[in-house]
Amino acid sequence: MNIEKEIKRQARKALHGNLSRLLAAAGVAALLLLVLEFGQYLVAYFTGAADLNTGTANEDNPIGFLLLMMGYVTAVLLVSPVLNGFLRMAMSAAVDRRCDSMEVFYYFRAPQLWFKTVLINLLLYMMVTVSSSLVDIGTALGVFFPEVFKADAGLTVERLLTVLAGLMTWIIRALFFLLFAYYPLMRYAMDERIPVIRCVFATLPFSFRNWGKAVRLALSFAGWFALCFFVVPALYVVPYYAVAAATSARWLIEMGSNGGEV
Repeated sequence: MNIEKEIKRQARKALHGNLSRLLAAAGVAALLLLVLEFGQYLVAYFTGAADLNTGTANEDNPIGFLLLMMGYVTAVLLVSPVLNGFLRMAMSAAVDRRCDSMEVFYYFRAPQLWFKTVLINLLLYMMVTVSSSLVDIGTALGVFFPEVFKADAGLTVERLLTVLAGLMTWIIRALFFLLFAYYPLMRYAMDERIPVIRCVFATLPFSFRNWGKAVRLALSFAGWFALCFFVVPALYVVPYYAVAAATSARWLIEMGSNGGEV
């Protein structure tokens, strides 16, 4: 049996009656991120902390740029429980075949729960960022070959190489996300009572053992992800992949809890 095909079949079944709710939740999360992104550009414009054309720091105000980036990351973390709410909805659809639209704000219902969720997201963000930065191809090539890999390169071979280096960097970050953050986030979506240390760190051995399964599932969606270049297909692909990921993680986590082979 092709496991990925079975997971996707169950995910499509779980989407019936839930697609519009999941899509609305994804829209809320995307809107919040867009608002924060727009706010970042406004602050950069009025303070001159960054060059809006290249997205890099102005030489005259490096401290301002650093504060701007720290403020942006902090703001994203503060609203990040919305993303956890979306994953909880995907898990509810996978497990119960039904999700509630208000679950997107589930982790804001109590200050302690919100703080715990932000802390988990922060720890996972640091793990993914630090580990992936060690193999950041785009940055490394930009440092060693600044004349070739530059932000203002024209439509030339240099520009193509810059795009390819950036693409490889994002792929590496996605792989590290699947390694460090994928299963902890899904485990937390299944049960928010799990302690922070157990969720983030005690899940690592499980994540390492099952990383290949997460990668294979993601690769099975490669064609769907490519269609997202046209934007509109993302309206279906994002909820579809989220529910498929929740279905796969639920299987593996429950098998692990019951002492099965995972």
